Amino acid sequence: MKKIGLISSHGGHLTELLELAPAYEGMESFYYCYDADTTRKLPNAYVIPNAPYNPFSVLLNFWKVWRILRNEKPDCLLSTGAELAIPPFLLAKLMGIPTVYIECGAQVTSASFTGRILVHVADEFYIQWPELEKVYGPKARFVGSLIDEMPESVS
Repeated sequence: MKKIGLISSHGGHLTELLELAPAYEGMESFYYCYDADTTRKLPNAYVIPNAPYNPFSVLLNFWKVWRILRNEKPDCLLSTGAELAIPPFLLAKLMGIPTVYIECGAQVTSASFTGRILVHVADEFYIQWPELEKVYGPKARFVGSLIDEMPESVS
């Protein structure tokens, strides 16, 4: 059985990640997310405090994520956004774990903070707005909205 690590914040990104659940149905999974009422209810969840721009918290998150990845041994990591994905994706790159990033922010014409970093790190990089193809370059693949119907050209 394959194992997937699911990484998101606690609000909209989590909603979009849960919309993708049929895609990883039957796989063993674990979550890595910010601590909130919505994430504490998730099965197999590792939750951390939401302090993404505190340098000490970032270093501590690298240590926590390294331990999680070493213990969980996922076959893939998937994130729908949030800066929380940066430490796991960087460590996954070093550990040879494939990664999939789906840019789900509300930005239509400008790159997100996380996207500007992970476009260079993620093995697969998807966007929901066609305007972002110019911003992120050829690595970005347009798939449309996760919660609306897929465009004819992608399905």
